[in-house]
Amino acid sequence: MSKHYDDQWKQLQQLQPSSHEKDQIKRRILKTIQEEPVKKSPNILFPLKGIVTACLLVLICGSFLWLILQHSGEPQTADKPSIDYERFSWALEDVYSKKADEGLELFQEKQSVPVGTVKEVTEEEMITITSQLPMFVEKELEHFPYPTTMYIEHVKMVDTALRYHFFIPNKEKWIHFTFDYPKLEYAEIFQAMSTLAFDDTKPYHHGEQLYVNHGYGRMLFPVGLKPYSITLYKEIYYWDEGSDKAYSKYIETILSSGGWKRKAFGGRSHTFVSIDGNEVVSITWNGKDLTFEFGYPNRDE
Repeated sequence: MSKHYDDQWKQLQQLQPSSHEKDQIKRRILKTIQEEPVKKSPNILFPLKGIVTACLLVLICGSFLWLILQHSGEPQTADKPSIDYERFSWALEDVYSKKADEGLELFQEKQSVPVGTVKEVTEEEMITITSQLPMFVEKELEHFPYPTTMYIEHVKMVDTALRYHFFIPNKEKWIHFTFDYPKLEYAEIFQAMSTLAFDDTKPYHHGEQLYVNHGYGRMLFPVGLKPYSITLYKEIYYWDEGSDKAYSKYIETILSSGGWKRKAFGGRSHTFVSIDGNEVVSITWNGKDLTFEFGYPNRDE
């Protein structure tokens, strides 16, 4: 509420009589009515009517004044402005956008083919995309800069295995981001969306470490990793915001997720086994490097 209306409200409060004063006023009105001589002449009703009318007028005017001040002091709810989806930034420095026929195309430096797209879609178009494509994951991303729904599409292409779809509400429409894996690594995709900031709409900052699954996997990964070396059974990331305390919290988060049992640990290395026993993951924290080694004991080679 603005200072102007605060002052008005304080002044109105000062005008309100105390309980004692209210009782005195009531007694005076009753005494005045009782002391009026009772006559059968119809003209005697006019003074009484005048008093009642005056009281009613005061009550009505006071009520209107109260309603006007109360309404004017409430914050006015204006329509939320639409987001300019072409004006944004993120911490994924080597991925930039170019205008295309339908929205934007995303390119990574030294790559000639797009790694993703950005465009605005209607509610009907979003429903068509998510219902007609082979989507295997649907998830609301909590604590990301903007309300975001994520889908993962299984794509059968030479250079694309999975396509990530992110939808952000934008008034009556949606902003639709796509990213192709492995053109971009999982960590790069989440680094982009977790640091997304539209120029005209302030992002939300959770202030705590975020965790996500990579692809269809069950293991949790911290958001904010930079891929250093990615092979089939071993992945090494640079965790700039990592620390011994953050790593300990990360291990606790894995244990509390309910999908893993700790098989062994020593120093800064921990080995986890999935509940069904089909996957073994060893995680090692060394300086700023976070290393994952994967094993599949029940898989036929």
